[in-house]
Amino acid sequence: MIPIELLLVAALAVYRITLIVHKEDGPFELAAKFRTWAGVTYDQYSNPVPNGQLSAAILCPYCLSVWIGICATLYIGLAVYLNIANIAIYPMLPFALSGLSTFLFRWTGV
Repeated sequence: MIPIELLLVAALAVYRITLIVHKEDGPFELAAKFRTWAGVTYDQYSNPVPNGQLSAAILCPYCLSVWIGICATLYIGLAVYLNIANIAIYPMLPFALSGLSTFLFRWTGV
């Protein structure tokens, strides 16, 4: 059984990583470079334009969150299988805290 704390941290981490990959440049513009590698181009008004299935999936936040959620599920499943769920929460914690603060900023309109 997966602890509820791990599930909550994973959900917030998936939310934040989805935002980073979908919209933000990320640290050292890694997310922007990834989107360019995946085929996302920009029109004359700086609107993203997909040029294939991968770039279309990146530009759809709902699609992207499913794929990132699958990766998080595999990560958590492996951690639970190896009995290291208590340790596995720590790499996701910064993303979860950032996701919570981002959600609160958007919710409150600050």
